[in-house]
Parts: sequence; structure tokens; C-alpha cells
Amino acid sequence: MFEFRLEPEISLLTVIRSGSWSVQTVADYEAVLRRQLIELNRSGPSTSFIIDIRSTSAHSRQVADALRAMIGRLGPLNAQRTAVVASSGIAKLQARRVANAGAEVFTSMTTARNWVMHRSPAETSNEMVFDEPSDAEAEKHNVHIHGPSDIDISLTPRAALETAKRIGDAAIEVLLENAVVSTFPKAAPA
Repeated sequence: MFEFRLEPEISLLTVIRSGSWSVQTVADYEAVLRRQLIELNRSGPSTSFIIDIRSTSAHSRQVADALRAMIGRLGPLNAQRTAVVASSGIAKLQARRVANAGAEVFTSMTTARNWVMHRSPAETSNEMVFDEPSDAEAEKHNVHIHGPSDIDISLTPRAALETAKRIGDAAIEVLLENAVVSTFPKAAPA
């Protein structure tokens, strides 16, 4: 249900949550999380926390309420930077509702890790953003995708169609989020 990885040398705690959660799971999680956060706070003044929820099921209202209450009880144990990694739109919405106010939600572990470590995209060679599309060609029984840069993969037709759908959904989500942010900028913290 949950697995912790503490990296005291960089003041980072990562938890991987999985499966379907109950209110009892939240209680069990809180007990272990408290001990892990105490250890994290011993590693230095600037702490970071990544919560990977890509393998969890959608939470019931009772579980979401229990998680929200648990976060409130953690108080000063909370890390300075918290990133939540979620894969589906529903999980991302739940993460935004449950997470503490300063938390950010990501779909990539790499991007989340870079954010909590205060790394800019320019500092990370693996995290490049391109403004040109990839090329796709039918190649025997597969779809070959290449470019920009060194992107070069082959997918089955089924996988290519699902990838195209996911890319389209993600692009629409980013466009909508950017429209909302430009229309309603985040308020400055009080």
C-alpha cells in the first residue's frame, strides 16, 4: 500500500502509494509517515517530499477527508516542498484537493524531482521541451516515431492510437490550465 524512500543526503523523502485505500490505511500510513518525516527533518532545514500516487485507485470521500485531516495534523513536520505525481485526471484533481496548499501536482517523477530540488529545466538534459512535432510513419506492422532530437521508437498500431489519444488529452489539459491561470492568476500567499 505504501513504500518510503529517504535520501537524507539531499533532504528528500519519496513515498510510493498503491492500491485501494481505506480510512484504516490512512491511519496506518500516518503513523509511518510521521516517523519518516521526523527522520527527514533531521537531514537538514530545507526538506522535500514526493508522493507518487500513480498506482492508487480513486479515493472515496471518506478516504480523501481522512487524508486531508492527516495533512493538517502533521503541522510543522510537513516538508518545505511537496510534489504529488499523479497519472490520471481524476487522481490529479483529488491530489489538488487533498494536498497541502504549497504542493504542486505533476505527471512525471522526473519533473517532480527537478521541482522539489529547485532545478530549472535548463539544468536537466533529460527534460527538454520541443516546439516541433515528431514524425510518424507506417513501417511494416508498426508505427515508427522519430524526432525531434533523439526520439526514436516503434509502437504497435494499438499502442500508437492510445498514445495519440493520451497526448491529445494531455495537450488539451495543459491548454485549459494555461487559460485558467492567465484568466485567474494564483493569489499571493497571505
